[in-house]
Amino acid sequence: MRILKYLSVAVTLITAFSCSNNSEQHKITHNKKQNAKIAYSLVPDSIYRAGSITKALAVANERQKSESRKLFMNGLDLLVNKNTPAASIEFFKEAIYYYPDEKSYAYLFQSYLKNNELALADSINNSLEGRMDYSETGFNRALIAAAKSDASACIGELEAAIRGGFVFKDRITEEKLFDFLKDNQSFQSLILSSFGNDEKLTRILFASFIESYPDIVLPYEMPKDSSKSFSFDKYISYDYSTFIPGMEDTRFSRDVSQEYMYVGKFKTDNGYGFVYKSYQMMADTLNPVTTNIVSYDTLGKIISNETIGCFCSPLESKAFIINKDLSIDVRSFKTVWESDPLEKGYAGNKIISTEETDKSTFIFTKENKIEGVKKIEEVASSGK
Repeated sequence: MRILKYLSVAVTLITAFSCSNNSEQHKITHNKKQNAKIAYSLVPDSIYRAGSITKALAVANERQKSESRKLFMNGLDLLVNKNTPAASIEFFKEAIYYYPDEKSYAYLFQSYLKNNELALADSINNSLEGRMDYSETGFNRALIAAAKSDASACIGELEAAIRGGFVFKDRITEEKLFDFLKDNQSFQSLILSSFGNDEKLTRILFASFIESYPDIVLPYEMPKDSSKSFSFDKYISYDYSTFIPGMEDTRFSRDVSQEYMYVGKFKTDNGYGFVYKSYQMMADTLNPVTTNIVSYDTLGKIISNETIGCFCSPLESKAFIINKDLSIDVRSFKTVWESDPLEKGYAGNKIISTEETDKSTFIFTKENKIEGVKKIEEVASSGK
């Protein structure tokens, strides 16, 4: 029913946009279907005010963040899958009113850009200054210049963005707005001199990925009651999707229901271990969350990927601890509810017991490969 409600809202919005003139589209409006049980964290007419945005980010609670994410995913579906940027705008704006995170602003910028509302796109990009990496806002300015067919300004903004650390060659070469520059010698020279060959670009991109990834201190533990938590403040950019198993497929599929979050990295004898979470936006309360650990070679090629934690379902979960010796102990649990939450939900339901069903241990080899091993006590008891 919730999906039908959002589809109904989307149809209404498409009709409204097709009948409105440009001045009406530039008014600050908000969705009439606001969830009355959840207040906004940001007043709608403060969408461009840096101080108000900062305050709203600090005070927003989990219910506001959750409501924001649902609206965001609906907007993303309209923008990416259905190619209706005008209809997606109101969903992204509504998501911002509940929780004005960087990602919602970034996609609202894309919607305005694709809808050729360049003044509003520029205002949104200005709102991202200081919150998003300078090279990203510089790239956005290049997109706006390209939408105006201003070759000189576009190349100048791209050059400044690259100097500022923009390393995503594919986003430039595959961007249709830059097609008018494909025979421009200055543009061709900028791409060649900045990125070189693909192996060099991969090294640059992987170095940027390592730098962006937060460190964790060992021992690091994630108990089962934390396995289902997911912070939308720490999502992994799809710019790094080539380094996260499954993320590249999600990026280019019609399924926009998966999010990825940084947990942290730690050094191994021959590289790093990277821990991340993936979150499936499937329902209101039963969203599966999986925690994986992955290792790479020096060029960013994936060597190993293992699931070490999860809120697999209301009935199954996994907890783990990464020890100082780099071994990883994983414990699996079965939760027994008074009534099956898949049928009865959480409201009024009670957990009767939690049973540990399995244990396993992983280690890093000299090749930085993650392998499962038997527990010491199991080996001793078997006499082997």
